[in-house]
Amino acid sequence: MMKSSALLTLSVALLPAVNADVYMHNPRGSNDRNCERNVNRNNGNRLFDSQNNAKGGYACPRAVGDANIQAEDGTGTIGGETQDKTMYYYEGSVLPVEWTNQHGCGANSKVNCEIVIQYACEDTLDPQVDNFWPFTDTKNNDANVGDQAFRSGANLAAPRDGIPTDANDAATDTIPDTEDAAIPDTNADQRYGMHESYDFYQLCQHTARNEGLYTADQRVRRNDQRGTRQNPNGNRRGLECPEERDYYPWWQPSPWVDAAILTNDAGATACTDPAECETARCKYYLENSFNKAAKGYCDVNHNNGDVEDKTTSQAWNNREWYNNKEDCEDADGNFKWYSVALSDVLDVGYPVCMKTGFSRVNQLGNSFDATVNGTDDAPFGVNANRFLWTIPDIPSVVTGATDSTNAGFEIADDDDYFTGNADGAMEDAYQSCTLRVRYNLSTSDFPAWPAEAMEDAHPWKGLMVTAENNTQNNGDGDATPLQQDPYIYVGAGDDNSVGSQFVSLAANTNQYARTFQDRSYRFAIKKKPTADAAADNSADTPKVNDMTGKTGKIYNVNVRGKRGNIVQTYPAVEYDFVPNSLALDEGDMIHFQWQGSDYNPRRGCNDAEGGPPDPNDGTSTDAQNSRADRSNIVFMDFTAANIPMDYLGYKAATAEDDDDNPSGLNYNAKVAMMKETMVNNTPCGGDADCFDSIIRLSYLNQQSDGGSLGFRDENDCLTEAQLDNINNQQERENHPLNCAKLNAKPYPYFDGGIMNARKAGQFAYFSSRNNNFSNRDQTGNICVRGIKSDGTEEKCEVDTSTFTLQGANPAISTASMRISSGTAAPAKCTDSANGEGSGAANDQGASSCLTDDSGTDDDMLSGSTFTVEQAANDAMGDGDKRSCEEITFFYSLPDAAKKAILAVILLSVGCASGYAAWFVYNRVQAQRKKDAAENLDKGLGKGWDKDKEKTDNQMI
Repeated sequence: MMKSSALLTLSVALLPAVNADVYMHNPRGSNDRNCERNVNRNNGNRLFDSQNNAKGGYACPRAVGDANIQAEDGTGTIGGETQDKTMYYYEGSVLPVEWTNQHGCGANSKVNCEIVIQYACEDTLDPQVDNFWPFTDTKNNDANVGDQAFRSGANLAAPRDGIPTDANDAATDTIPDTEDAAIPDTNADQRYGMHESYDFYQLCQHTARNEGLYTADQRVRRNDQRGTRQNPNGNRRGLECPEERDYYPWWQPSPWVDAAILTNDAGATACTDPAECETARCKYYLENSFNKAAKGYCDVNHNNGDVEDKTTSQAWNNREWYNNKEDCEDADGNFKWYSVALSDVLDVGYPVCMKTGFSRVNQLGNSFDATVNGTDDAPFGVNANRFLWTIPDIPSVVTGATDSTNAGFEIADDDDYFTGNADGAMEDAYQSCTLRVRYNLSTSDFPAWPAEAMEDAHPWKGLMVTAENNTQNNGDGDATPLQQDPYIYVGAGDDNSVGSQFVSLAANTNQYARTFQDRSYRFAIKKKPTADAAADNSADTPKVNDMTGKTGKIYNVNVRGKRGNIVQTYPAVEYDFVPNSLALDEGDMIHFQWQGSDYNPRRGCNDAEGGPPDPNDGTSTDAQNSRADRSNIVFMDFTAANIPMDYLGYKAATAEDDDDNPSGLNYNAKVAMMKETMVNNTPCGGDADCFDSIIRLSYLNQQSDGGSLGFRDENDCLTEAQLDNINNQQERENHPLNCAKLNAKPYPYFDGGIMNARKAGQFAYFSSRNNNFSNRDQTGNICVRGIKSDGTEEKCEVDTSTFTLQGANPAISTASMRISSGTAAPAKCTDSANGEGSGAANDQGASSCLTDDSGTDDDMLSGSTFTVEQAANDAMGDGDKRSCEEITFFYSLPDAAKKAILAVILLSVGCASGYAAWFVYNRVQAQRKKDAAENLDKGLGKGWDKDKEKTDNQMI
């Protein structure tokens, strides 16, 4: 038996737990989805073990199509232009990581909760450096020394999301456990997502598991690290290692970099150094993070060993490769125990340890707490669980790195650690990263923490359950604190002391405790720009300003959620900005950027707005519901408003005007008037950069995006008159040239660029496409501290009762509301309330249109009328093709059709019943004949032959 006592002190038994889920909303979590159009995901084994419901997660962040539309590195060619659609975050910027967890967290007396947030980029998921990581089947999989094992030229290997081969492909298959599939050198291999590499999984499935761990009464049927209490059969999900997934901190080198550990057993102040931590739990986490703590592994001698000594050994082939120093050094072979920390080669620091936010059990909703890391910059009290992650600097390589066990790696410069595909070294490595959130919750039914993770005065210190508490193969569970679905005695029996009353518990010991996780799609981390760059319409990139010397913070404002109503999207969420409330200082910056998907289930009929359609050719449409996510930002006067502020400051021409320029201003004068209007009503103050930013955010550059123009054959956006000439409302709103609905944007990704906070005050904004009062709210609020133009001070004070920052509401305050002086043009009205939509469902915000007869006696209704209910909340399939379909077609059919259908149904039932009766009758008759024959045989005896004449048979 493999020894593992040396490992036990490093194992946090993430125990015990109950059923729960975790879904990451920003960055968008996949929950093992990719490009399926379904309500439920196709394959929960695709990339990782989430343990979550199949309905959760967000579809792949891309337009529909193959690698030409969008390759794994985010670049694609559309309309003859190459554009990069990768989400990216600047070093040092603040990213709100948001998630919902099902069974509570924080200072909740019902549960114990830990949240572990980690990231990994190409340098650790597909490493290049020699001898830093353990060897596998062949060193670097036959790649040249110093090369990556799996990248194939420009084709990214890890982390990769997986690319469909065509518009009908979902690319949701689990990657095969082969070196060939791990190398993305063909379209077939590029379909597979891969985070942990093939090499990492080979180590996992050949290294002995830690047998010192508590596994309760579970029958763990693997000798290697695939077998755990939570995964006793060692089922494969992608190339994730189950033992590494289920336990934190792990005891071997891992490709994941620790960003944060949130625990209900943390001090009042966050700590990033063990000496600063106020609790033993946080100190333990930091001291055992692979960022700084050395982790051991057994390997062939790096200086003179042959990897085949390892891969042909009996221990390797029996999947019992040595997991501790003693067995490694006692083994017969040229093997050595090495120890290494990530900080031996990269200048990474400790993660942060802090308290978890409070959330109640049995819900996937909001938490209530002050902002988790103690800042009011993104205040919240009733939003999703949140961690404000300061994006790390791209780490520099520790040159001349060595370690105490002489692992044999020598790093003279960055290229020795990671060269990169474009010779950009670490900047190339951080072009592809992924974020991981793990959620563990525990009860307090038995001690589950090592001594060093508990306070000295705690009565459970030193009593953590271990393998000694496991149920034995003979069924002896005396030392096991809990067994599967036990009976618990609760009474003394009857008055004769016979028996005992007992109840049965629902306790699955492989889920008691339980760890859940979600992971993001690819994103990049970039250095702050050190030079100005003009906006590029060919690449559809915004203007970039030199940030050298700027001291203000950068806050990322993204979009969470997906297309559909609150029930359709659950357990994901409807559209919202994240964060939707910001408190800034003058000089701070906002990076507006978001992504969505064109692979959502079809949604419409007031549950979702706009196109483009699927499929999208850029010019034509049909009357089907679309799948696409699109968002924009338009500023308002107040957060309680639902219409834009006056952007123009002059009267614009509408389609109904005879005068095409009622203002009498030329273009330059109009722009000057707009800038003057924006000076006091936007946070950036109305200069040229501000004006460009505001217009870009509101219209998504549809008029100038080179890729969009080429894709739509240089066709202009449809005019008001052209839109009004399309009578079918669904066709009109989903038309790919309807720029008013943002449909001319061929990708669901948009980079709004950096906006500088220059003007003190409060500024509200919304998405004109998605915000739909009383149905869906996509609004946000920016507050900039300082002296406002009227001489008063804006302090951005947070409501002490809710911890929220809210703008003034003129309906319940003394604030004055500025009346817009701009022009609003009425759009074509579809009278869905009165059957103009061919009698379609009209319970979801049906509109009623004025006519010349409105208000007259002839227009008044008599008798009862009823709303037609919409079939809007499907739990399966890929959504509804047609807008506002009735909940059941039968009720809306004419009487004659109903009778005909009923006749067919009754006839079918009658035929089926007749056949069933005939079938049963014949079976009964056959059985009776058989029984009669057998009885006759018994009565006549063995000498009777039915084929003989009666005279030839002798009676017995």
